[in-house]
Amino acid sequence: MKHKSIITGLLISALTLNTSLKAQDIASFRLYEDTLSALCNKFWKMKDDSSKLAANTVFLRKYQSVLSLPPAFNYPFDSLSGISKLRSDDSKLRITTWNVPLKNGTFRYFGFVEVNDGHIFILQESADRPLGWENKILTSENWYGAVYYKLISLKFNNQEYYTLLGWDGNNNNSNLKIIDILTFDSSGIPCFGKAIFKTAEGIKNRIVIEYAEKANILLRYDYQSIMIQKGSRIKEKKSWMIVTDRLVPMMPTMEGIRKFYVPSGDMYDAYLFDKGFWTFVENVAVSSTIP
Repeated sequence: MKHKSIITGLLISALTLNTSLKAQDIASFRLYEDTLSALCNKFWKMKDDSSKLAANTVFLRKYQSVLSLPPAFNYPFDSLSGISKLRSDDSKLRITTWNVPLKNGTFRYFGFVEVNDGHIFILQESADRPLGWENKILTSENWYGAVYYKLISLKFNNQEYYTLLGWDGNNNNSNLKIIDILTFDSSGIPCFGKAIFKTAEGIKNRIVIEYAEKANILLRYDYQSIMIQKGSRIKEKKSWMIVTDRLVPMMPTMEGIRKFYVPSGDMYDAYLFDKGFWTFVENVAVSSTIP
């Protein structure tokens, strides 16, 4: 049954691809993809930082030139290893991200935002993140850098809110998980960050969660339960939400030093989308399906 479902999925993907691309286009893009895959594998294998970054530059430029071809938006580029490719539910955009690990334990981040009208924006990582970047509105030209692994498409008051879940290796001491919002201004320019996160500390433009280097924390979009008090009664409400581990310091003396924070293991919090805001809620009743 498992093999049958896999084969069915592949057939559906092939049919979808063929309805959006002509056979000649598919053949051409498979050749482009083979070239990109070889270039991608090359920079992963490089030993020193300068060689990695030089090989990555070649890959990025070639990838950009291929994406500039009109049918490229509908081609999946599935064989590119280590490259995250996320498409919005409304098929209006695709965001592609990847990183290059450096010897000092940090990473360089790269990517593209593609819009279905043919516009392509290169994500250019800032050399230094601006002070207070957690609450700034940023563009593709001063991007903070992350690998996105989930894109959530939501609409409120006829505006699209593309919520991104991302990971940043940060440094040798800690990692970051990020929840951000991608929107487009009146000129069609992508903007990262929006004041729609309601937290205990006030409204924020994005959520940045720092945690210990060796830890692994949950941050994912899932269908879970929260308990809501109505008068004297408490009712269970099921909803889609962004669920995350409750983080605690490894020892009481490490309180407030985020590089020493790890999951509690038995408590979860979440962000629930309600009336145009991602609102923080505590003590989510996570089901056993969450690993």
